[in-house]
Amino acid sequence: MTRRFFSLLMLALLATTLSTCTGPAAKKASKQAGATENRIARCETRSCFLGLLEYGGQILLAKEQPDGTFEEVYQVRRKKGSTLRSFTHGILSVATLGIWNLVGSPIEGFMSSSDFIVFRVTYDPQGQPIKVEIQGG
Repeated sequence: MTRRFFSLLMLALLATTLSTCTGPAAKKASKQAGATENRIARCETRSCFLGLLEYGGQILLAKEQPDGTFEEVYQVRRKKGSTLRSFTHGILSVATLGIWNLVGSPIEGFMSSSDFIVFRVTYDPQGQPIKVEIQGG
């Protein structure tokens, strides 16, 4: 009975350690908010495109065309994340009893810096998008 209790106690302590030591570095490695090509393609209004700027983007160009259409070129942060990288950070956090978070958090902040998607949207004279071209990123 004592042996079983001790085993359950050790298992509970291990689970608690795993959940508390796999802190910010693992979370940062798992997901970075941003836009995807699919999300851009699903936008049907100008306000939707402007909402994508929340992810650290900007309008690079805005000009009216001679035919009355309006064109804007956007740059938005690409959504990124890696389950494998997050898992590795979690293992390292547990193996080093949390010390890895002191090193891993700045590394993840540096690695997930500037990966952007650039796209062009052409609006009709009433302001409705008529053409979306993803140009790169």
